[in-house]
This record gives sequence, structure tokens and C-alpha cells, in this order.
Amino acid sequence: MTQTTSLPMTIRNSVILACVFAAASSPQSGTAFRSNVELVTIPCTVIDAEGVEVRDLARDEFRIYDNGVRRIVENLWIDTDLPLTLGVVIDASESQGELLAEHRQTTGELLERILRPGDRAFVVSVDEDVRLWADLTGSVAALRRQIAGAPGDLFGQPCAKRASHAPGVAPTSVCGGSPLWNAVYEAGRKLRPLTGNKALLMLTDGFDTGSTHAVKEAIEEVEWAGTAVYAIQYQSGFGGRYAPDLYSLTGETGGAWFSPPGGDYGAILARMEADLRLHYVVGFRPENLSGGKARHDVRVEVTRPGLSVRARKTYFRTPQ
Repeated sequence: MTQTTSLPMTIRNSVILACVFAAASSPQSGTAFRSNVELVTIPCTVIDAEGVEVRDLARDEFRIYDNGVRRIVENLWIDTDLPLTLGVVIDASESQGELLAEHRQTTGELLERILRPGDRAFVVSVDEDVRLWADLTGSVAALRRQIAGAPGDLFGQPCAKRASHAPGVAPTSVCGGSPLWNAVYEAGRKLRPLTGNKALLMLTDGFDTGSTHAVKEAIEEVEWAGTAVYAIQYQSGFGGRYAPDLYSLTGETGGAWFSPPGGDYGAILARMEADLRLHYVVGFRPENLSGGKARHDVRVEVTRPGLSVRARKTYFRTPQ
């Protein structure tokens, strides 16, 4: 394919290039985060000091570092409005019991506002086990009905039960009452084979009580899936707010965490729209394509002063 990205690009030229590239390659190539042939592509959003998106950058204003080594930026385009697959994780554990009705209502409202024609979503709950409340569908009405309905089917492996030695006391889960990282891990597995834009939104206090999958495994699974994680972090019913594992999960995957906005979700939606609906895609070719480290640290920078870049911090390669 003849490359045309060496020319400085205005936003108009970027959009034209996106169309040309899409016609000549996979229609979802702009959102892939794994490389098993040649080109590695990293989506990113660039903002100024006021938080306003900047969309007039040229290719030579980007710098990309792969495992600390600077690579040549060979391609730059802008992806617009690719279909979105959204997973939602609702913390239904005891620590969020008083907020559960609100979480159900909030999820329905957010899905109503986020999803567009062609998008799909699924909803998972976390209690003693992880359950699929609503499977993949583009129907917000169906999602609302299922969120408000039955507990749902088991999602992933069940947590083993620990027998009680006290008479009349039921067995308890070895995962405790909130295997949050199990939910993230299983959601990543569900999202991995899907194409297009992908995101995971969590409504939770951010505290896990003994998942069989560590938070590191959960992070790696959603990274393999090319999925950004966003979280609305609520106060725990047991007290406490600081949840460093949740912040690592959102930060390393290129997402973000938010405090409950008191009913006004505009800022959260704007951030997700900016990150997922319209973003730069930076393409480069790593060395040693015949093998090497599967998990790569990646850093995207721009040379124009006063700007910052939001992008995930890793990508995965499948050795040939």
C-alpha cells in the first residue's frame, strides 16, 4: 500500500486518510492493540491545558517509545465513530447494598446516553459470584429489563464454598462477597475476540475480597482485549475510599476513574466519547517481528508544548 501520511495533516486530511486506510486494510485496524504481522497501532487522545481535545496535529509532532526505544511513527490517522462494545460491571456486594437500586438505575441511564446504532453492551454483577445480568445486545430496552430482573447466569468459574463448622450457618464463598477482579478478568475474556472500540465501565467501591484472579491478571486480560477501563468509584458501605488497585486498572488500560457526579454524568460521558469515538491512531513497526517479548510497554508523546496525551501503556504481540 502506498503511504500518504508523510504530509502534514489537518483534521480534514486526517479523516480522508482514515477512509483511505480503511479501504485498503482491515476496517477495525485502527483499534487493534496487538501485532501479529507488522504494524502496531495505538489510539490516543490529545488535550490542551484546559482539557480541550486537539485535532490538528501532524505525524512529525508525535513520538512513540516501545519498551523505552523510540520508533518511527509511520502512520497517523483519526478514527471516528467505530461501533462500540461496552461491558458494564455493577458491584452488587454487601458493601454496595444500599446503592444497588441506584446502580441499576444509573446503568440504565448511562446505556441510554452512551449507546448509538450499531453499538452493543453487556452487564455483569459482582456478589459472592460473578453473574451475567444481560448478554450482548444493542437494545437498551432489553438491557434495562434484564438489569431489573433475575440474578442472571453464572459468568466464569464459580467461587468454591467454605463449609461452616457452626450449626445452621450456610457455607461462604472463598472469594468473599466481592470478587471484583474475577469480573474484570472474565469481561476481558469476553471482549478479547471482538473488534471495534471496546470499553469496560465499572460502578464500584473498588475493593476486592479475594478473587481467584489477581488484579495483575485482570489488567493483563483487558489489555489483551484492547479495552479501556472506566470506573465510577462510590464510597464503601464499610468505610474507606482509597482503592489503589482500581486506580492502577483504569490508568494502565488508558481509562479513568471518577467520583459519583451527583446525577450529572456529562463529564464522564464526554471523557469516554473523546477517548472512544474520535481519536488519533499512531502506527509504528516494532523490531524483531519473528519473536520477542509478548507484552510491551508503550509511551506516546507530542512535541507541541502544553499538550498531554491519554493512551494505554501497553500492547501485546503474538510471536510468529
